[in-house]
Amino acid sequence: MELNYAPPMIEILERLGCYPRYCVWELTLACNLRCRHCGSFAGEPRADELSLDECLRVAGELADLGCEKVTLSGGEPTLCAHWHEVGRALTERGVRVNIISNGWRWTAAHLEQARASGLANVAFSLDGLEEAHDAVRRAGSFERVVAAIDRSVAAGVLTSVITHINRKNGDSLLDLRRMLADRGVSSWQLQTGNPTGEMSHHPEMVVAPEDLLWIVPLVADMRRDQSAGPYVLAADNIGYFGRHEDVLRSETDGIPFWIGCRAGCQVIGIESNGNVKGCLSLPSTRHDEDRFVEGNLRESSLAEIWSRPGAFAYNRRFDVEQLGGFCGVCRYRDICRGGCSWTAFSRTGDRHDNPFCFYRQAVCAGRMDLLADGDQPSEEELAWARRG
Repeated sequence: MELNYAPPMIEILERLGCYPRYCVWELTLACNLRCRHCGSFAGEPRADELSLDECLRVAGELADLGCEKVTLSGGEPTLCAHWHEVGRALTERGVRVNIISNGWRWTAAHLEQARASGLANVAFSLDGLEEAHDAVRRAGSFERVVAAIDRSVAAGVLTSVITHINRKNGDSLLDLRRMLADRGVSSWQLQTGNPTGEMSHHPEMVVAPEDLLWIVPLVADMRRDQSAGPYVLAADNIGYFGRHEDVLRSETDGIPFWIGCRAGCQVIGIESNGNVKGCLSLPSTRHDEDRFVEGNLRESSLAEIWSRPGAFAYNRRFDVEQLGGFCGVCRYRDICRGGCSWTAFSRTGDRHDNPFCFYRQAVCAGRMDLLADGDQPSEEELAWARRG
């Protein structure tokens, strides 16, 4: 597949391969919680969600395209009656599968279904210690998700946790890590909460771009000291560049720096009604926005959607001249391409201008001590920082 990237990106993506390597699949929009940070307005199921037979066909299409890892998501995926059958169909085709649950109704039966389906691990959403977590989700949800974590660890299943950083939990992340280590959690992914979906109605929770000046060093320090457990992972919306970049990105195929959003290049998202996006987090009809929907699996095969000329143009046909704001003058612009597409769009309504960038915030704050050694900002960058 021919990609119209700046030369560094052509070389990197040709080496890595352009296929739907990672998929996040929303099996249902149904959810038994109403979280304040939910980006997809989950609650009631979509009226036209894929049937089991349709899901099994899609699972086969993912495997045929070389997909390596699928995350079963929602809503709350365990509210989809056939989640474990979809998981088993994928694992039988050699795809690595995990599930992300809120833990509210995670029982021993769910655990056995996960094990029988061959899931590589189970992950739970935990957004802080009890007060912070329950404030975001629901009273009593902390107790339930911790019980789900304990049950899974005790059963010998690899158990992970995903936490979104917000203004209620930022000062307790180290304490939360200690708690997870004590409970035997194997890995912990940290991401920032974006002002989209329900969280767009709760600006008091949303961290500001300048908060990256403490978030990135904190996450990097935890990654440097993995002996404290669990293993810390930085999500794609934390970064970019600066002094800590190589520490944050060591999982990216051995490339120690951010190589740009891979939505529609190596990442794909499937909504429960069969809509396909480059990344599940990108907005769609639930947000009165359809520009990121590339097709529907009831109307076209996944291979047809993936290979359609002009598909995923915001990444595949990227031109550095599209970038605006600081991104337009940044020294890393041809590789970074504006960072996480979801974060950029949710913050500014523009895929090509992303204030949630560590390098940008360090330059704007005059914190040259946070930059990589020898990384002197250009006159263009400094001029923009003064104006901005």
